[in-house]
Amino acid sequence: MTTFFQLVVVGISTGSVFAIVGMSLVLVYRATGIVNFAQGVFAVLGGLVTYSLSQHMSLVLAGLLAVLVTAIVATVVAVVAVGIRGRTTHLASLIITVGIAIFAEAVLLAAFGEVPRSYSAISDRAWNVGGVLVQPQYAALALVALLAAVGLTLFLRRTIVGQALVASADSPRAAELIGLNLRSIAVIAFALAGALTAIGGVLLAPTVPVSYSSGLTITINGFAAAVFGGLVSIRLALLGGYALGVVEQLVVGYIDPQYNLIIALAVMLVLIGWRSRGELAV
Repeated sequence: MTTFFQLVVVGISTGSVFAIVGMSLVLVYRATGIVNFAQGVFAVLGGLVTYSLSQHMSLVLAGLLAVLVTAIVATVVAVVAVGIRGRTTHLASLIITVGIAIFAEAVLLAAFGEVPRSYSAISDRAWNVGGVLVQPQYAALALVALLAAVGLTLFLRRTIVGQALVASADSPRAAELIGLNLRSIAVIAFALAGALTAIGGVLLAPTVPVSYSSGLTITINGFAAAVFGGLVSIRLALLGGYALGVVEQLVVGYIDPQYNLIIALAVMLVLIGWRSRGELAV
């Protein structure tokens, strides 16, 4: 049983990153109606930029700057995805984000090489809880995911900016009539989602080294988590990320690590089919 609980702990840790990416996808979708398939790139960018900058400054400062850089890149992605006038269709925007993800992978390869990068964790000492080792980094990831879920929920429900983000996607024409700029709304949503995803990437890299090609796997897992919440529920995206992370770690521990991505795709397809029949409540 110790092995089982150890896998669950690690699964919750990696699942927290999936949840963070999933919640970021939900934020962008609820604000713009766009599914951003370049979202995983922001996690990779956060991790790789932190690694690069940490060679010249403290790790904390490197992480903060990496999040800022990623937010700026996400802003550029928003402008490209929604178009200069904000009139690009949602399908066209989706295809654009896929193209951006492919282009970003090539840029990351050229800039950082193909070797997976990592750096020191919060602490090298693990807590022993009944024979199960819990790394402080695991706890940090789970805590950030939980705080992000609470923060995003309150932001979307209780703040004027959050309500404006949701309103612009629910009724774009009405939003324009009351003076909301759809492109500005998209930029805010993408920037916030990019920064949040970068934080996940910064915290992930010490436990799971990231490389230029890690974005695809992260995006697929994050999208599966978001689909669990119907692309509209922050809470269910959080739970979906946790569940997916645990399932994948159990596959790693008891079956074969090479089936990780297959499991994520299978879960995503099942959830899409389930939701399309209206059997999963948001």
